[in-house]
Amino acid sequence: MPDPKQLPHLLKLLDDDSEVVQRELARELNAYGASLKTELARLSVSPNQNQRKKLQELTQEESRRWLKNHWSQWMLELNEVLALEKAMALLCEFQTGFIYPADLSLMLDDLASDAKEKYPHIDARELAQYLFKDLGLKGAQSDYNNPLNSDLIYVVKEKRGIPLSLSCVYILVGARLGLHIEGCNFPGHFLARVVENNEATLVDCFNGGAVVDHKVVAQMSEQTPWSIQHLIHHAAPTRAIVARVLGNLNKAFHEAGAQDNADLMLELGEIMENDGQEISPESSLDHGLLFKGQPRFRTGEIVIAPKLGWRGVIVDFDLSCKAPDAWYMAHGIDARKNQPWYHIFINNSQQVGYAAEESLITDPSNEKVFHPLVPHFFEQFKDGRFIRNHRTWPGTL
Repeated sequence: MPDPKQLPHLLKLLDDDSEVVQRELARELNAYGASLKTELARLSVSPNQNQRKKLQELTQEESRRWLKNHWSQWMLELNEVLALEKAMALLCEFQTGFIYPADLSLMLDDLASDAKEKYPHIDARELAQYLFKDLGLKGAQSDYNNPLNSDLIYVVKEKRGIPLSLSCVYILVGARLGLHIEGCNFPGHFLARVVENNEATLVDCFNGGAVVDHKVVAQMSEQTPWSIQHLIHHAAPTRAIVARVLGNLNKAFHEAGAQDNADLMLELGEIMENDGQEISPESSLDHGLLFKGQPRFRTGEIVIAPKLGWRGVIVDFDLSCKAPDAWYMAHGIDARKNQPWYHIFINNSQQVGYAAEESLITDPSNEKVFHPLVPHFFEQFKDGRFIRNHRTWPGTL
């Protein structure tokens, strides 16, 4: 066990730019394990915010180990809302435990108390008014793909998030006020479902808590390659919500170049699929679980599907095939489902392809792809690759 008396001296070295010093610091800090936060809390002078950010960065190795070891705990909770809160709290501790040494449950308690004080007979609509108008929680625009936008403590502190994280805040605060708020696992844009008098209303937390017309959502669903209209009328189970959070984080970490964290999100998904038990990499494919590892292609890359005779640009990907069996069988596809599958704008057409990784190769031509949806999802074409914007593809976030 490292000597806690050395911590003040280690903190002074956090500003040192030397790579050698930073590597040694990381080794020393990770050696404290889970006791580091406790020892920091005992210091007479607390770390400042810049030091906290550096601590978060240098202790990633230990944080990954901690999260993996504690991940299955939330699955023991029978109450769906409490299970969601515990899962999100673990992810908060992993991402910002040093930066925001706060308790998610206490933070949500305070939000509920403040909302009740302002609206004594509060209903779901007034809670949306409080969170997304009075308090100012809003959709992240400039840094949409930031992994922290899935961290509920960060979302509340910084007052911005993505549709899923903002909906989770709405659901969890609402539960404290006795309100029946659920999740709607709509592709492309997670929504909240408010159930009052046996009637369900859809709420868009990303856009100021606006009420969404069911008919408009139904029309949106017609643009997807298979029907998802049943999702509008059914609450998303906690495990489905958490799986979507992990998927979002995997993509966000992958795009940010934090591949160790991205891989961890896949491992957590596998543990969840296996009911809390860790599985070996060798058995993951046998059980049809999430594909473990880095997708070969990234969004914006131009690829060729030799057997299908077309080329196109990747706009998004799934870690395994998300199409229903009926679609899969109708197209006579023999590619494995448990590998990355890519959504692709097919050149010189209006079609959007869905293809397995094993069926694609890199296009060496570096020539542009022409498709009417390219301007909606990409900012520019540079060095033989399209640069993705923040607009989400249906089925994500």
